[in-house]
Amino acid sequence: MELEGKKYWLLLYGLIIGVSFDILFHEKTTGISYLIFIVLLLIIFLISFRDSLKKLNNSMWLFTTPVLLLAATFFIHSNQVLKILNYLIVPVLIIMFVILVTGVNKSGWANIRFIGDIVRRIFVPLGFIHKPFLALSRMNVFKSKEGGSRVLPKVLIGILISVPLLAIIIWLLSSADIVFKDIFLNIPVSKIIKHFLVIIIVSVYAICFIWALVKAFDEREQQKRYGKIKWKLFFDPVILVTILVLINVIYAIFSVIQFAYLFGGSSFVLPSSYTYAEYARKGFFELVVVSIINFGVLLFGITFVKKDHKKIFTATRILLTLLVIFTLILLASAFYRMLVYEQAYGFTYLRIFVQTFMIMLFFIFIASIIYIWHLNFPVIKSYFIIALAIYTIMNFANVDVIIAKNNIDRYFDSGQIDMHYLKSLSYDALPGMQRLLTSEGYPSEPEKKQITGEILEHFEQKKSGLESQKSWQSFNISKYRAEKIIDKYID
Repeated sequence: MELEGKKYWLLLYGLIIGVSFDILFHEKTTGISYLIFIVLLLIIFLISFRDSLKKLNNSMWLFTTPVLLLAATFFIHSNQVLKILNYLIVPVLIIMFVILVTGVNKSGWANIRFIGDIVRRIFVPLGFIHKPFLALSRMNVFKSKEGGSRVLPKVLIGILISVPLLAIIIWLLSSADIVFKDIFLNIPVSKIIKHFLVIIIVSVYAICFIWALVKAFDEREQQKRYGKIKWKLFFDPVILVTILVLINVIYAIFSVIQFAYLFGGSSFVLPSSYTYAEYARKGFFELVVVSIINFGVLLFGITFVKKDHKKIFTATRILLTLLVIFTLILLASAFYRMLVYEQAYGFTYLRIFVQTFMIMLFFIFIASIIYIWHLNFPVIKSYFIIALAIYTIMNFANVDVIIAKNNIDRYFDSGQIDMHYLKSLSYDALPGMQRLLTSEGYPSEPEKKQITGEILEHFEQKKSGLESQKSWQSFNISKYRAEKIIDKYID
């Protein structure tokens, strides 16, 4: 792809991105707009490389699946925690996608140095900040009769320079003269300037990003490539075997206790002063940390241990496999403890997110067992795919609905509920909260009246928030459903 021949098109693509960003996001709540913008970026990327599609690594288009799914959550759900995470994760995935599909990376995406490729692709465009203005100044759109100089580019550059100057001058003159200020109050000058600046900043960065990407694509054969990291094998296998034997003995004893006291339930006598829920809760986070430590021991052992002696290395593999098995028991124990604790004390974001993290660790350790016995297995790629798949599934599991449903079920069973936490959930939880208005299973009439009053007050607050998000860019399915429910109870 010839960059010189495409530079004016890149200016247009950048301008489209800048204007779209302003229309979709500036001073608006994110909704369907996020998905539209991501689709637009992918289309512009495809158009930018339309002449070089056969040269692209087209298998990497699979990366667009999690990108589009996570972008769609802004349109479907309202969970603020996941929304903040997706604001960070989706752009990183897009950068990974463009790097891999164009092949401009210096290292493979299973290589830790690939992080440097991502960081480089974020900051390299800043080195091309002058390119859009240089290309603009050389545009031969029309000429003046006298000297044949290009007029339109100079006019546009003059406008670009004038906007910040005009902003300062108008602000100063408005402060100096009341009549002048009244005249300009009716003209949303500051608003126009804000929109203009947003468009310019986003457009210039978008142009520079595509410019740098196309340039790197054209020159990718000349780029220095990093080979696969060859770790130095320095750790003595006898030392590792000794460590693993001692650790596994302790884990074996701990596993027996777990099956006896935790999974055995009430059939075993617990230590005095402990309820079953307290026993289940105690040590939960410690078990998660121990599982992470074991993961570190596993990777360190399999990566850095010397493999000269076949029999000793086979023994190491067996002991590492036992370590993984015991770690899976630890994870099962920690997961079960949290389930028991949730039944006693309710569901929260943190508890569900930690449980999801443990499920992710479970599959990562399964991949690790494969890696122990098959060293050519792409374990780092497997870790990444597992983590991304679990995270994407969690986004669509609708955590707020799970929390609301289970906490309300628990209330009708035990009579205990944290209304303050329930009301802190997103719009996704409102259909579940509607049950508290329609159910007849309250322990007493005064309690029903109190909770109903709290819910209706909460609905009224949510209604005022929804009324400020009426633009089409902010449209969100969960908010739409919530609005329909609220309209039934609040006029």
